[in-house]
Amino acid sequence: MAHSAPTLLYIAPGDPWDRWTNSGTTIKLIEGLQQHGRLYGALSRFDTDLKELHGRSALRHLGRRLRRKLGMKPPGHVDGGAPMTIDERGELLGPVLRKLPEGSWVMYHYAIPVIDRSLPIRRVLFQDMTVDDAVRAGGFGWGSLSTQEIDAHRSLIRQANHDADAIVSFAGFVADTMHEQYGIPKEKVFALGGGPMRRWDQPVPAEIERYRRRQILFCGRAWERKGGPVLIEAFRKVRRELPDAKLTVVSAGAPPLNEPGVEQFGHASDEKLHELYRTSSLFCMPSICESWGLVYVEAAAHGCPTANWSNWALPDIVDRGVTGVLSDRHDADGLAEAIVEALRDPQHLMEMGQNAVKRVRDVLDWPHCVDRLLAATMPDALEGRQPVWMRPR
Repeated sequence: MAHSAPTLLYIAPGDPWDRWTNSGTTIKLIEGLQQHGRLYGALSRFDTDLKELHGRSALRHLGRRLRRKLGMKPPGHVDGGAPMTIDERGELLGPVLRKLPEGSWVMYHYAIPVIDRSLPIRRVLFQDMTVDDAVRAGGFGWGSLSTQEIDAHRSLIRQANHDADAIVSFAGFVADTMHEQYGIPKEKVFALGGGPMRRWDQPVPAEIERYRRRQILFCGRAWERKGGPVLIEAFRKVRRELPDAKLTVVSAGAPPLNEPGVEQFGHASDEKLHELYRTSSLFCMPSICESWGLVYVEAAAHGCPTANWSNWALPDIVDRGVTGVLSDRHDADGLAEAIVEALRDPQHLMEMGQNAVKRVRDVLDWPHCVDRLLAATMPDALEGRQPVWMRPR
């Protein structure tokens, strides 16, 4: 393939052509790069051949779906927080990289390259948090590793980020923590965000009755990590002040709750989720460890503002006081105060819901995410257009 402009080879954390790889973010970025004519190809970090470099194999996709239904992991799949290294001189990747036009990019999404410095290419690493952040929060398998293993991985990842030409992340806090913990210049890290997967492109009516119902929604499969227990604790406090407040929990990982005012679903279809997003007054998922959280954006797209803590990605997603309420007190009391503040004023809640829809359209949706990726790697593809940043850089 001949390319007159730099392109990007995407090394994905799983099947790059599957709609749910990395919760769906991978295919959205790939499709955006394709639309701009800047995608060279895409591979899974587990691939052993190049048959899907430029598109999906229907037969292979069917095989993967069958394996998932049978509870089988993809060949070569590894669990836990340990990074996967990929050798740029390897039998599979090496020949592809040597064909890339000079100045092209390789994006390593949750993979660490063993660099071939003879190649005239540039590298961008997708990192959603530092090792120390993940270990401290107990997320994504890092809690199962020994201190020695964590130290070795930290050293490897820190060096890889120093060697990379650019780093992209979901949220802006990564630039701060990489600077503090790894000494990475903040201007080297670009926060992309993520738009809604369950879209709602129809108008959201400004209906005050919806927000007077004081209906809170939680949606998160990983009950403990997504903060389900602390939300229940906070909800009990909310009910003391607002006895008519209600909570709907959608979580396959939640135990039977049997709490006054709580309705519980283990699973919900896309249609049911659309209904819950559209009819709820407020969204709340106080994650203990969260690099982004697409459900916050999905809720916002349906006119459902967020009440939460002011940590992790929330300051990127929520325009404080405009599209939701954030508490600097990161405990059950602080969460309860944020929820009560939001629910006490249905008129303001409705206005925040309308503003949330606008923020998704104007800042958070996928075309803006792709623009931010292009700004980090191939800004000429923007043709003079300035990306919309979630927060000032």
